[in-house]
Amino acid sequence: MPGEFYVEGKQEKLSLQGILARLDEIEAKLDKLAGEEPVTDSVTADWNTAESDVVSVGAADTRYKLHSLLISIHNLAGTVITVRMYMPVNGNERKVYEQTFNAAADPAGLWLVNGTIGIHQVLRVTLESDNAADNGKEVDYDFMLEAM
Repeated sequence: MPGEFYVEGKQEKLSLQGILARLDEIEAKLDKLAGEEPVTDSVTADWNTAESDVVSVGAADTRYKLHSLLISIHNLAGTVITVRMYMPVNGNERKVYEQTFNAAADPAGLWLVNGTIGIHQVLRVTLESDNAADNGKEVDYDFMLEAM
């Protein structure tokens, strides 16, 4: 009969609508593998006054693969640029990364995540400078996520 299909050896009847619905489910899963659009932007803050947020990546209770996370300190002059990352651990935000850089000696672009890590909460990135001349300067960032 037209529009009816059988699984070989089982004589199990399948409808065309059922097959199309299953193909839509598979397509939705495959679309995730392409990842989300990369995020590129910049933020301005008083980096010397206090530790300030650069970017927050991900969402609460949502699983992502974070493939890369970069920030640029090319506009800064501080010799002690401290980058920190925070993420909730068992419901409490904890510092999970801290490293200092020298804007005059280190590369202008800092690859903070170079490889895939899984996150399921918001990953918050902050920056602090030892130089008051860095207040009001732009810090660029770029990251790429893939929904799981």
